[in-house]
Amino acid sequence: MQQLPYLLFFIIFSTSTLYSQGPINGFMPKPGQLDAAFTYSGETFSEFYNENGDLIPRSIDAVSYNLFLEYGLDPKTALIATAPYISNDPDNKGWQDGSIWLKYRNERVEQEKGYHNLITSIGLGFPLSSYPNDNLFAIGRRATTFQGRFLWQYDAKYGWFVSAQSGIDFQFAPEALAALPILVRGGIGTSRFYADVWLEHYQSLQGTSENQNSASGAGSTWTRVGGTFYVPIAPWFGVFTGGAIILGGKNIGQSTRWNLGAVFRVNG
Repeated sequence: MQQLPYLLFFIIFSTSTLYSQGPINGFMPKPGQLDAAFTYSGETFSEFYNENGDLIPRSIDAVSYNLFLEYGLDPKTALIATAPYISNDPDNKGWQDGSIWLKYRNERVEQEKGYHNLITSIGLGFPLSSYPNDNLFAIGRRATTFQGRFLWQYDAKYGWFVSAQSGIDFQFAPEALAALPILVRGGIGTSRFYADVWLEHYQSLQGTSENQNSASGAGSTWTRVGGTFYVPIAPWFGVFTGGAIILGGKNIGQSTRWNLGAVFRVNG
């Protein structure tokens, strides 16, 4: 399991504003270790949950290219950065909203059959370009957002793990909005593969409005489920695939997403 900790980043690589949970997992890189992931994702939907939770016709086919970096500063601290490039159509494409995170392991408690990990992370999301954000096919809201997460994870010595995290998202530009994210995840990692499944609920603390971008609007609420499968090719390189679907919500597209990617490790 120790050779796989950098893999649990993949669900942050979603298009438009579906970045809610952030790139936080229950594993820590070694000091001086740099993990870099490159991801290609496709997302599509033909119906949209409006502000009342009813499905209305609206469609999109989007692709995104994503970069994830995590660097171990010391045994308890890591620095994370993300940068997505998204294309919804010829007029709505470009670098969307990146983020920088500081991740700190508060405690690691060893028991007979495994370990309990408690991790706190704070992050800042911000637009990487002045992309259009005033139409139904916009790639995002050009939002500046503070994000905080607290995570508990149990790592069994047999290779499986379970985790849960929550926190707060506070968008303070272009308008003040707050939301509560909840994410639970379980999986298993061996020397030959890694696999997991997860369930996320994102609850807006304000009412919704429908005049926002194509994938989600201000005040969105949703529930989605997904998973990932990874295969290590070498100690410094591996490949993965995964996907997710929206189960329901408000002011959100009923989307299906899939992704392919590669992970590189330096000084690990």
